[in-house]
Amino acid sequence: MKGHGPLDPATWRPQSRLVASITSLRQLQVFNDRGGIAVDFDIRRSIQPDIEVVGSQSEAFSFWETRSASGFVTKPKFNAELVTIRFVTNGQIVYRHRTGKALGSPTHATLVGFEDLREVQASSGFNAVSATIAVEALVAANDALTGGTQVGLQPLAPIAEMTLPGMQALFCTLRQVQSRIQDVSRHDDLIFPLLKEVMSYQLLSSWPKREQSKPIAKKDISRHRFQTALDYIESHLSGTLMLADIAAAAGISVRSLQDDFRRRLGSTPVQFIIDRRLQNVHQDLSSPTKAMHSIGDVARRWGFVHMSDFGQRYRRLYGYPPSETPRDAARHH
Repeated sequence: MKGHGPLDPATWRPQSRLVASITSLRQLQVFNDRGGIAVDFDIRRSIQPDIEVVGSQSEAFSFWETRSASGFVTKPKFNAELVTIRFVTNGQIVYRHRTGKALGSPTHATLVGFEDLREVQASSGFNAVSATIAVEALVAANDALTGGTQVGLQPLAPIAEMTLPGMQALFCTLRQVQSRIQDVSRHDDLIFPLLKEVMSYQLLSSWPKREQSKPIAKKDISRHRFQTALDYIESHLSGTLMLADIAAAAGISVRSLQDDFRRRLGSTPVQFIIDRRLQNVHQDLSSPTKAMHSIGDVARRWGFVHMSDFGQRYRRLYGYPPSETPRDAARHH
């Protein structure tokens, strides 16, 4: 939360999971006093509230899903170097700044900073998913993505059309992150940190810029560096893997890493990592030395904590569910 001094926990605090259902002005006031989030609901301008909030927040990333039959008005509690991206799925939202206003709707996603934001007003029948990201985290992601060839962040436009393929991909990733917040056991989820990292790169690559930048010439990377990236992935498959760390180990930018994976393997680095972990699950399930381990234990060892998602991925790769992996033959081999 760079940009302000230490805060009282009632003003802001990290929260791995926050769930609130507000149906009275009294509850709204209590939430303001105890919510610990970066905005206050405007009690004076509220009618009988009907607001549901599910989220998670930390110093670098916060994720929210908001539903409100009544609508609401919020104001930032403090100035901070933060940006919020919001995808409205129903209704609309208006941001009022010192210099004007911006409108978010199901056809147009929004990006706003806290530095000059005065208030936010959501309509009745409002639904949205949002992410708030520290500017410091975005700068670090941009350095990793470009390999330090681009100094500073390019100014991002306040509005983005949802018809753009890149915006739909970003929305899909944010949806996946939001769905995993519901799982209290996500500390074992090795895909969750990757999704947050990828979301930053998607935002930086896909969100429209205020000014058109000159294209940067892409540099091919040597096969040796690509092999270094593969070796790094292989040696860290059972732990947390971040694209920035893989790229740093190979001495390249994240963008070069992504481009080379697409060109050489026809895949993204994230899909490659997931497939290699699925292959290790399959190998363990087929191994006579691990025949007594449950499918759930083996899946969790390789970072799959959502069994439904794991089962679907496994079936797509092997053509049959994990339960039909020939374990009996391995046991008696």
